[in-house]
Amino acid sequence: SGGQNLNYTDDDLDSYSTIWACEVTKTSEADHKRVVKALKNISEGTDLESSMDIDNLLRLMAVHNFSVNGDSLSGGMAHNYYLYENGSGQLNMIPWDYNLALGGMGMGGSDPNSVVNEPIDDSWQSTSFFDPLLENEEYLAKYHEYYRRLVEEYIFGGRFDEFYERTRTQIDELVRTDPNALYDYDEYDAAAETLYYLVKLRGESIEGQLDGTIPSTSRGQRTDSSALIDASEIDLSVMGTIDRKS
Repeated sequence: SGGQNLNYTDDDLDSYSTIWACEVTKTSEADHKRVVKALKNISEGTDLESSMDIDNLLRLMAVHNFSVNGDSLSGGMAHNYYLYENGSGQLNMIPWDYNLALGGMGMGGSDPNSVVNEPIDDSWQSTSFFDPLLENEEYLAKYHEYYRRLVEEYIFGGRFDEFYERTRTQIDELVRTDPNALYDYDEYDAAAETLYYLVKLRGESIEGQLDGTIPSTSRGQRTDSSALIDASEIDLSVMGTIDRKS
């Protein structure tokens, strides 16, 4: 019912009832107080290292924002994540539910240019939880470093191609012979190839944003869209829609 954006409001534990109501393991009032204290510290930009697992969160931010997953904390519903705290008062996050990533939240009708060029520096629209990290020069540089490693080592370093080819080898024939398939093989093949191309274009845009040739904020892209990667030829509906998912 509206999710939980992790924004600190006050010290009243009841203000964060959505978190406690969705707990996976049994928690106590003391646990809740540690979480709220951490959220307060984060909102004030104090004691960040004791309140956040900074390195892990920076890695998560890079991978998550690459995926353009609007059905998450970065989307309007602010949900589909696990908040993790192990008794130290340090908050961490475990992501899940990425079936609507890369434009899938638009049910096949998302603008491919927006997906490919999603800004890397202001994607968390529904929460201020990550703001202290993005506003700190050291953490921002580390975040960009993880982004660059993801793009250069994985997307363009051959590892993504290896994964793609291995996966196709493992499942192509299964899809072709599946008597209960929701798509025929040609549709599946077109969807897979579209996904591959989309990921590569996303990597190109991020490279440009890291190098400064493409604006890395929404405002910057609105002011000057001339350098954005053109993805208009992509039909995202080829990869499936919300009522007919592969």
